[in-house]
Amino acid sequence: MNPAEWPDLPPGYSLKLCASDAFATACQAAQSGAEDGFMLMVERGDRCEAALVLRPLDPIQPSLTLAYAALLGLHDGFAALAPAETPASIGWPDRLLVNAACVGGVRVEHGPLVEKEGMSDVPDWLVIGIAVQMVGDEDDDDPGLELAYTNLQEEGCGEITVPRLVESFARHLLHWLDRWQEEGFEPLRRAALHDLDDKALKIEANGDAWLETGGAKTVYPLRERLRRPTWSLPEVTRVV
Repeated sequence: MNPAEWPDLPPGYSLKLCASDAFATACQAAQSGAEDGFMLMVERGDRCEAALVLRPLDPIQPSLTLAYAALLGLHDGFAALAPAETPASIGWPDRLLVNAACVGGVRVEHGPLVEKEGMSDVPDWLVIGIAVQMVGDEDDDDPGLELAYTNLQEEGCGEITVPRLVESFARHLLHWLDRWQEEGFEPLRRAALHDLDDKALKIEANGDAWLETGGAKTVYPLRERLRRPTWSLPEVTRVV
């Protein structure tokens, strides 16, 4: 990639390119001591893949609410680049939706729980990963038939490039990280409720979600739901 095409990231980020699987590579880097703000981006044009290393100072449950900062950052970062009429929303707890179909989402992994600054059960590290499908399969003769998943090109957002999406994500993520640090989880909770595709879903102050049906309340623990992504992206035939 030409250095001129690299994302223009805010201060605090340190970006490197990697050949594949930014999320797994970032987790390995975190285990090896990578500093807070270390970011990896995969050099490919058909899919946006990036991951960021964080060094939390809070116990595991509040630290995991940083997943909301990532999802809101991805949603807002995409919306800032997309045509104004493009409908974007989020699917709890980790999906980015465009026209109600998934184009990708966020992932979260954390290291061992340790004691930091007098607090116990603090993740030694936390990695936030994003992936967004930019284009579809060039061998697909009937694009759009898969209603659950889509890509930016099919949704009229083909002008968005991977570096610009990573750049926009990083800037909006930083906004939500600052809000989280200064005001706590509440502003993120309110923003997520506004952007949720499922308006019946409620979000607790600790990041868990719940749904009431037929008078019965079902709770969805955030920590459990983040153990593995609720989304997956197809491998496509595409030379980009």
